[in-house]
Amino acid sequence: MRPYGSMGPEVAQVFPAALQPGAVVGCWRVVGTLGVGGYGAVYRVEPLDAPGRSFALKLSLHPDPARALREMALLLDRACHPNVVRVHATGRWPDPVEGLPYFVMDCVEGMALHAWAETVNPTFRQVAMVGGSVAMTLGVLHARGVLHRDLKPEHLLIRTRGQVPVLIDFGAGDQAGALTLTTTTLPPGTLHLRSPEAIRFQQRHWRQPELRYPYSAADDLYALGVCLYRAVTGHYPFPPDQEPELLSVAITERLPPSPRDINPQVPEPLSRAILKLLEKEPEQRPRTGEAAHAELMRGLLSGGATAFEAHLFDEIPGKPNQIRRPAWPSQPYLTPAPRPAPVTATPRRFPAWGWVGVVMCLGLLLAGPGTWEVLPRGWTRHTTPEVPERVSALLGHKLASEPDRPHSVPVATPATAAPVVAPKGEPALVTTKPPVPPSPKPGRTLKAAAIASCVAGMACASAPLVDRPTPPAEDCPEDAKAAMNALKITGYTWAAVFDPNTRADFVTVREGRAALYTHGSQGRVRHNSMLTGTLYVGNKRVYGRFTQLRESRTGETFPVCLQLWFLDDRTRGIPRSEGGDEDTAVVPNLISVESIWRFDA
Repeated sequence: MRPYGSMGPEVAQVFPAALQPGAVVGCWRVVGTLGVGGYGAVYRVEPLDAPGRSFALKLSLHPDPARALREMALLLDRACHPNVVRVHATGRWPDPVEGLPYFVMDCVEGMALHAWAETVNPTFRQVAMVGGSVAMTLGVLHARGVLHRDLKPEHLLIRTRGQVPVLIDFGAGDQAGALTLTTTTLPPGTLHLRSPEAIRFQQRHWRQPELRYPYSAADDLYALGVCLYRAVTGHYPFPPDQEPELLSVAITERLPPSPRDINPQVPEPLSRAILKLLEKEPEQRPRTGEAAHAELMRGLLSGGATAFEAHLFDEIPGKPNQIRRPAWPSQPYLTPAPRPAPVTATPRRFPAWGWVGVVMCLGLLLAGPGTWEVLPRGWTRHTTPEVPERVSALLGHKLASEPDRPHSVPVATPATAAPVVAPKGEPALVTTKPPVPPSPKPGRTLKAAAIASCVAGMACASAPLVDRPTPPAEDCPEDAKAAMNALKITGYTWAAVFDPNTRADFVTVREGRAALYTHGSQGRVRHNSMLTGTLYVGNKRVYGRFTQLRESRTGETFPVCLQLWFLDDRTRGIPRSEGGDEDTAVVPNLISVESIWRFDA
């Protein structure tokens, strides 16, 4: 962390993320550290004029104050609520004009939701009441146009007094009408708490980094469901320690186990309410915080309310205040998520006259030349046929149209045309006077048009793939360079496979996130270590950038910079074989990767 400014006449360097007890920020004295994140550090402080009273001071770690000022404005204006942390003072430090922004808020005495669940071991009634209170709070905030966007158990504190939930950390928050500060497709957040629709948006638009996901109230309510699932089972519905690619697939495609399948003591109505918040489609979840509150409270008002009086977990005999966390099932995702029914239009009956047209078209193709000259004479009279615009049915791109025939032709070759003279030393060309071109016969024109109409679909179906640009050039991060040096793989080209479990020479790959497995050892990297990154499918080659390596022996992960490399022509990317489409390609299973210090465009 770089130093910022100085303190006192001794000109000592100050590190905003590592203030020591006794340091003074404005009129507040630091008592201890509560937490440090990527954007700010939070300290327990006391007023200089009232020692002993505890507050929390959040100090921005970035000179650009936009994010911190936005959070301050949001908390002071639209997010004012009894269940949202309150702001008491703001300022800048160490310089009151150009320093880092900070704000002082309540120091909530309590634990995060998941820690409270496992330490206090409350009843299911208490958990339902906490969840319902948070849902109602979100409903009020959403009605004001405020979105939290980073809801997780660590940001839901339960006050020791009264067991009241308090929402904290609106650093990623947003409000209607505010300019976006997000520089990535998705707002800052944690993968295992993201909604399925957010992950699907990123998967569809990862080639368009300028697009921003339209975060909504449904995302906040989904995250609330994840938090409550963690509280009543001791586990997340989708374990955060999974590989990101597998975790994304599980969130978007698989149903989590019912909370009752993990912890049989969870009341059935509460289990249903939590699963309702975790529906794959936002339309299937409660639409508002008030609706989510009603779902969570429904069980308490039913005949089975006595089940809510049980405590979350069993205590370990002979060890007071220690609970036994339920075991996670060995095969948790046996049921795929149901896909929404596709919208199907009522099939249209092919009209009888259409069949007549098809028969006539085929008949004209098979008939002799005379037929083409006789039939049209009764249909057309001195007309010029239109050239139909050909459109690709698959891609929607216009194909090149054939040039129109001229509407008139010369009657005869000019009599004054100069003779063709052969250059000296070359035999003279034999030339003949060209005959007078006949007037275009409507039969031939109609024949061409009919053929074009009959084969238009085949021409469009065989349209070439549209090539897409490769991603922009970018330098390899310094930490990846250091890791590759430590692994002794800098500057090497080595082998990898897409699927280590098949003997097939070719596999089909899809554009997007992908994994490779090293084939053999290189440097300190062992055989079958996993590389994760992104594949780009072009019309002739497949390109790949891989930015993480997981060592097969130790499980450690390292940042790297590797790209697909074709040894035969010593060019990045690998040629695609016959097959595939715009998003998939058939490629060799055994390929090469090269470690680099810069990804070229």
